[in-house]
Amino acid sequence: MRAIRVLTVLAAIAASCSSTFALETAITVTSPLSADELWKKLNDFCGITAWNPGVERCSLSDDGKQRTVHVFGTDATAVAELESWDDAKHTFSWRGLSGLLPVKNFRGTIKVTGKGVGSALTIEASYEASGVGDAEAKESVDRSMFFSLCINGPLVCASDQRPVPAAEQVSFEGPSLVGRPLMLRGYLRRPAGTGPFPAVVLLPGCNGTAEPLDQNWGVRLVEWGYLTLTVDSVSPRGLKNICGGGARLDMQFDAYRALDFLAGKEFVDAKRAAVLGFSYGGFLSLSAIENGPVERAAKNKFAAATAFYPPCLGIKGPMTTPSLILIGDKDDWTPVDACRKLASGQDDIGISRPKTSSIPLNLKVLADAYHAYDVPWLEKPVSYFGHHLVYNKTATDQSSEALREFLAVNLPERREQR
Repeated sequence: MRAIRVLTVLAAIAASCSSTFALETAITVTSPLSADELWKKLNDFCGITAWNPGVERCSLSDDGKQRTVHVFGTDATAVAELESWDDAKHTFSWRGLSGLLPVKNFRGTIKVTGKGVGSALTIEASYEASGVGDAEAKESVDRSMFFSLCINGPLVCASDQRPVPAAEQVSFEGPSLVGRPLMLRGYLRRPAGTGPFPAVVLLPGCNGTAEPLDQNWGVRLVEWGYLTLTVDSVSPRGLKNICGGGARLDMQFDAYRALDFLAGKEFVDAKRAAVLGFSYGGFLSLSAIENGPVERAAKNKFAAATAFYPPCLGIKGPMTTPSLILIGDKDDWTPVDACRKLASGQDDIGISRPKTSSIPLNLKVLADAYHAYDVPWLEKPVSYFGHHLVYNKTATDQSSEALREFLAVNLPERREQR
């Protein structure tokens, strides 16, 4: 949850030093970690590069007080100077020297405090408009903070976010790369009791932020009685945001690596396990259970698969286990037509599909829903990699009901052997 310094990827902007600030922005988000644990995620002033997919690299001056952040995929940089750092009080302040937004005289402060069983992170910034009106400058900084913490950063920022306990962080072996083992990371949640529990492996989208997915759907599924393991496939490979490209074929095996890990736990019923993916993770969940080399090579098998707004183009089928696709009718990133063709067995561009299959592939199209319609901290529409993202509570509730029913049917209670 290294959720903090990403603000200055886009928002540490200033160039001059004035004692009067005309504008202010503040945001507070919660974390299930304790204040000490969240503060430890900060690392040093350049630690941002280790967790924010929007940062390609960060370099520090010799004295460690000035950093230059290079924005991923561009030549843009943002330069900031550290003004204070207080480990005991869990706070630091900085000022912007140059950056990307239309503001100047930018100064920011970050503070981590305890809140109930978890903690809260607060960022406060003061600045002046530069070359634009005050309203446009403030909107730019507000949007930058939101993207930094809630889109590129792994924090849950829903207005009605409940405090949730921290998940157990686990690691397990993934596909070998260049002769060396790859250790994947995951967030494990267990229902109350001793089990064995039915399990759901969750696969995040192309931005790779597994923690918010765990805190959103992982928490919900545990309340339904399922054990969950949310897989981080991106950062262990040393990758950044892969939304603009850079997908790895070996990621198709990650769901089964997670299932193999769970199968070794006595509190898991690996015969009742499903894979659930979102966006690119939805593609991975479907590709894991289609009839092909990935599924055939698996030691343990999934009993069901669900994909939220997956890119269906590229999935050939047929599926080896029941599957469910949930997608919005207005999705402009992973269009619904490709999923309709997949569900009906129609051929698509360059893809020949079987016309019939005895394994059900269910498609539910949600009205007036865009990509990422289930993400509650997208209460205001945003444009991400040129695509429209916005939360839709009605579509989310319908998807939740459909998913719960689908899992109940395909991961039924096991009868005791007599």
